[in-house]
Parts: sequence; C-alpha cells; structure tokens
Amino acid sequence: MEEQYVKNSKIADSTVAIEEYVPDLSEKYQTRFTALVEKLGSALPHNRNYLLEEELKSVGIDGVSECADIDLLKYMASISLLKDLSLQGWQFRAESGKLHLFMNEDNLDDKAHIRYRLSAERNAQFKTESIKKFIIKMETPRLFKGEEVSIKNLIGNKDMLIQRIREEGKICDPYIQLVTQRKDEHTGIELSDIWRYFRYTWAIPYKTMPGRNLFYLVRDRAQKYHPIIGIFALGNSVLNLSVRDEDIGWTVEAIKRNMQQKVDISFCEQEVSGTDGGKIKAKIVKSLETDEEYALRIQKYSNKIMPLLIQNIDDAIDDIYTKDLGYHRNTKYPKAEYIETLISQAIELEALSINNKNNEKNPNWIEETQKPLFKKKRATELAKLLKAKKIFVEAPYEDNTEKLQFLLSKEEGRQAINTALIANRKCKIGSNMMDIIVCGSIPPYNELLGGKLVSILACSPTVIRDYTHRYAQQVSEIASRMKGKRVVRDSRLVYLGTTSLYAIGSSQYNRIKVPLQNGSKLEYAKMGITEGFGTVYFSNDTSSLFSRILEIIDGGKKINHVFGEGTSPRFRMISRGLKAIGIRADAFLKHYSPRIVYSINLANNTNDFLLGIDQDVEYGFNIEDDQDVQAHTQYLIDYWYKRWLEMRITSVDIEKRLEAFDIMEVLLSTKC
Repeated sequence: MEEQYVKNSKIADSTVAIEEYVPDLSEKYQTRFTALVEKLGSALPHNRNYLLEEELKSVGIDGVSECADIDLLKYMASISLLKDLSLQGWQFRAESGKLHLFMNEDNLDDKAHIRYRLSAERNAQFKTESIKKFIIKMETPRLFKGEEVSIKNLIGNKDMLIQRIREEGKICDPYIQLVTQRKDEHTGIELSDIWRYFRYTWAIPYKTMPGRNLFYLVRDRAQKYHPIIGIFALGNSVLNLSVRDEDIGWTVEAIKRNMQQKVDISFCEQEVSGTDGGKIKAKIVKSLETDEEYALRIQKYSNKIMPLLIQNIDDAIDDIYTKDLGYHRNTKYPKAEYIETLISQAIELEALSINNKNNEKNPNWIEETQKPLFKKKRATELAKLLKAKKIFVEAPYEDNTEKLQFLLSKEEGRQAINTALIANRKCKIGSNMMDIIVCGSIPPYNELLGGKLVSILACSPTVIRDYTHRYAQQVSEIASRMKGKRVVRDSRLVYLGTTSLYAIGSSQYNRIKVPLQNGSKLEYAKMGITEGFGTVYFSNDTSSLFSRILEIIDGGKKINHVFGEGTSPRFRMISRGLKAIGIRADAFLKHYSPRIVYSINLANNTNDFLLGIDQDVEYGFNIEDDQDVQAHTQYLIDYWYKRWLEMRITSVDIEKRLEAFDIMEVLLSTKC
C-alpha cells in the first residue's frame, strides 16, 4: 500500500523520509480526525496550519480542564504534533482519508528554511507573559550609581568602534567573564539576566539544560559599561555520538581498524583488451608498512589496549554496590547461572522503578542505591559487566595480540569489548568532556568577526580552570547511587565538542587553527556529519499535552526525573508521548538536518587520557597558577586580534557595515 501511495502521488526523488500519520485515537476522535484529514487534503498548503489551529481551539476549551479525559488529550496532542511537524518542514499528502507526511532533501540544508523551522517555537516564547515581562524589565532604564542604565548600554557603540578604526587605535579590548549569581559592576544588572537576554536573540529557542553548565560573557573593556561582544555556554556532552567516539577510539570499529595493516587505496581507469577502448575502474591497494612493522605495531597496541579493556570492566564492577546482589568481589570466573539471576532480578524490579524522584540535599547513599530503580540498574549493569569479564577470561591465547584478534572475530567477543569501552566512556563523558551548546557574537561585534573570538575563548585556559574548580568537589549523583557511597568524579576538562546548525558548516568555526605556545594547536576539527535526534522542534504546547497523558497512564505519577534514568527528561517524555498516541517515535525525533560535528582537544594527550592510557593531563600551562592561566588566555585574544580583526578591517568596508547596524535589530521588544 505504501509503494502504491508513493507512486500515485508522484513524490519527488528528493524525498528522504515518508511516514503514514495514524494516531491511536478513540472511535469518537478517529471520526473527527478523518474529517480533518479530508479538509487538509483539499486545503492549500499555507492554509493547513490555520486549519490545525482552529481544530485545536474548537476542542481546546475542554482540554484545558484538569479532568479532561485521556482520549481528548491524545487527540489534541496528535493535532498539536501535526502542527509542529508542519512547521519543521514535513509536507502533507492526504488521500482516501489517510495522511502521509514526507520530508524533501531540498529543505534540509537551506539556511533560511532551517531558521524558519526553528522560528515558530522561538516566536512563541516571546508571547509568554513571563518572558515579555523579563524583556520589558531588561530594556527599561533603571538608576545605577547616578546614571540611568539598561540592557541597551551593554550593546556595543558602533560610533565608538568606527572612531577607533579611523584613529587606528585599539578597536576593542576583549575579556571573558564567568556568569555567577553576582550583579554586573557596570550596570547593576544580574549577570545571569544579561546572558539570558542575549541568548533569546538566537535562532534556536531557549531552554534550560540539566546537568553541568558554565555560562560566559565576552566583553569589551575599551568601551564604557563593557558591552557584550558575545556569549557562550558549555553543557553536558552527548552520550552517544558515533563520529566522535570513532575518532577517540571508543568503538569496536576503531580497535578493528588499529589491528589492520595500514594501506593506501586509490583508483584508476584501465583499458580492457578486446573492447575497442573500453575502460574499467581499477582499485589499487598499496601497503604503508612492512609485515614486520605491522606485527610490531599491533603487538604494541594489543599490549596496551587489552589490559585497559579488562581494567575498565574491573573498575566498573568496583563502582557498583553489590552487597544485596549476592556477588563476591574477588570472583575471577563469573558463572553464567549467576548472570541469569541478575537479569531476572532486574526484570522483577522494572515495575517498581517508576516515580523514584529524590530531592534530598544530603541523601543516604546506601538507602538510595537500594531503591528499586537503582537496584534494577545495578543488577542490569553488573550482569552486563560480568558477562563481558567471563568472555575475556575464557578467551584462548596468552598473547594479547592473538587474544584481541580472537575476540574481534566473534560476535560475543565484540560485545564484550564494546561493554569495556562503554564502561570507560561513561566516566569520561560525564567528567572530562563538555559540549559548546551556545556560541556566538552580538551585533555589532559580529562584523568584527566576534564569533571567531568567542569560539576561541570557549576553549581557553580560563574556561578549563573554571570548570576544574567548579566541579572539583561535586558529588556525582548517579555514581554515588550506584556505589552506595559518596563519589566525586575527576573534573579535568580535556575535550570540547559542538555541531554546526547548518549542513554546510559554521563560518565561525571554520579555519580556526591557533598555534599554541607549547607547540600544539587549538583547532575546531571536523569529525563528520550527524543527523541526530532531539526535541528542539517540539512546542511547549505539545510537550505539556504529552506530560498530562503520561501522568494519567502512570496512575497520576509524574515522569521520572531521578538521576540515572538515561536520556534527558524532556527527550524521554516526548519519546514516550509519541508512543502513547501511536506514533513511531524515532521517525519524528530525528532532525533530518545534517550537521557537521566538531571536536576540540584541550590537552596535548587528550585521546590517550580519554582512553585511559594516560592518567595525567598535559595542558601546556599551570592550571593552578592564575597568572599563567590569564597569560595563556590573553595570548589567544591577541592572536585573534592580529589574525582576524586586523585583517577584517582591511579586507571589507567595515565602516559601512558598522554604520548600517541598528540597535533595534538586537532589542527583543521588537519581537514581542
């Protein structure tokens, strides 16, 4: 039936995805939905969102009631979701009472279209009463040290920039400032409010992020009030990102590649005799190392990696509270029967692990670890680790190279290796890595390539030091609940990752290669392309409806927000909400917006540290010496000034661009 539909509707060859939209509705609302589909089928594309909005209004009066039944809520959620998907770029085809959605490739890497996809939820924010009040408060002048000031004073003065360019003086004097609960000494405005205000100017809707976060302002001390050049923020790293993990060496494929002989592959055309000039494409494989060199290299690699894999398993087992799981810590040869017992325990605990939220500031870790959710998690994890250990122990051969080759040749061996890699990866991702989640300049500094400066300073020694000090004594909630005792993770930051918003990449990240004083370089290295999954395109209205549906399904219990549940609460809630209304979650959680993945190594030995080979970090500066940290950070600012700013003012008509700047472009009151 699907093939028939595609053929008859003449969907373009550029279609990258097609889904039948069939929500699971009661008979009453299914009839209503079918009638709506008929209307959508005969409506012009630009009128479809209006029809969806009108349908929501017509049933929404009952839906806002606290006692609204689940059938109505499911129907409203299915319509609200359809509206979100339309704004994302999904096209509609309605035929014979059935609705199909399809995504065309030509929508995916168009900047204007991606901005449009994001604009609906962003614009909806500005209609929220609390946000409107916040914007008015920030733009309303207040008295501070005898002067009237507002957020407007923190937007760069274009006339002063132009004057300094003409006088050939110092155009700007950047520095970075960590956002804390303090007030700005120049305006009296809270630093967090300053950051928040400018974050609302981004194309991507602003949502708070759980977990570890650092927020920064980049400011210009050359102007009064030290206006904002740009802002950036660090947040928790994505748990699974294949192109990143492959590059670091955290995948089975990476190990297999290291165990293969290095070759160079090229292609050429060769004539085929007897074909009157016919040609074929020939593959040429050239070895880059002799057999002896290859044998020595993989022996050295195996001797390094095999003990690490085994150590990863043992360390992960040591981090699990096992007293109530019947496990003896000195067990060298795990038994299959015991592993099966653990799996059975986890299954039995599954039904008891809902609604384990804990808000205690000083929890009893033994009590926490024995709660159903974490006992289930411990049993599951221990079973997985012991299964991997059993496979390692029972693998033949004493020689590490032969043992590793044997494990790579078997499915269960590869699974055991993957378990060991994940055990190490989970610790490092939660402690030694962060993602750049916000990064960019504020007009008019964007004309001075302020985005490059902000990108560079996000990787500065100052940020590394701030992160280390902020989280040096922070208790890991998940690890402590797993171990049944207080656990403080290592807080040395060695790696940053980020992604471009567009498929063509990010102009502010491109060509950043800063030679450092220790001989290494700071670089935004392109790792590859990812489409990824996320919830940024789902409206708060849809999220709220899903939350109410799940609360009813779970018997009045809110969706689990306890540490250790896995994915973020919002992602998990929307995923469950989609399933609750009968929609395939993975189809619509996928972005369908290819993005370039960038990585930044902050230490000379980043990869070896992340793999567990090195225990010490080689930064190239003394993280405990504030003067050294400041000097190395200033070096980055000076390099940007000479490499990018000075070249910028000679390569474009910078004065004309600055003169064209209008402060109203930045002020958010124009969006409300």
